Amino acid sequence: MKECQKAIKTGGVGGLQEVCYFQYQRMMRYGGRWHLEKRAVLPGCIFLCGEENAVFWWRVRAKRENEGEISVVSCEAPYLKCLCQEGSLVEMSKGIIENGALDITGGPLRGKEQMVKKIDRHKRTAEIEIPFDGRSQRIMLGLEIYAKQG
Repeated sequence: MKECQKAIKTGGVGGLQEVCYFQYQRMMRYGGRWHLEKRAVLPGCIFLCGEENAVFWWRVRAKRENEGEISVVSCEAPYLKCLCQEGSLVEMSKGIIENGALDITGGPLRGKEQMVKKIDRHKRTAEIEIPFDGRSQRIMLGLEIYAKQG
């Protein structure tokens, strides 16, 4: 990823405008305190955005069995881009549960409660379903439930 970003700055790759490695924030408790950490949303996937009369997105994925190989596949603009406020970081969301219904009060998941498939209050994460590579993909994002009523 660093090589791609360096190529963009120096103008070495024709038409390459942006490199995205999507991460999400989550809370982790260690050392007796809570810490905000970043984790990969789609480990091994890097998205490249280029321009050639239009914007094209490519997904770069390293193959685990042979570290030297990568595959570059043309794809639609990643849905995760709309969840990012700035850059390629999906910030932590906050919400409450009222009478068994989820109400997200802040963060990128606000108004997208129907996407949440599973909540882990202990780990402060939500599992959501997004369109990816022509199918549905479940990913983890940070969600803190600060109150449960009813």
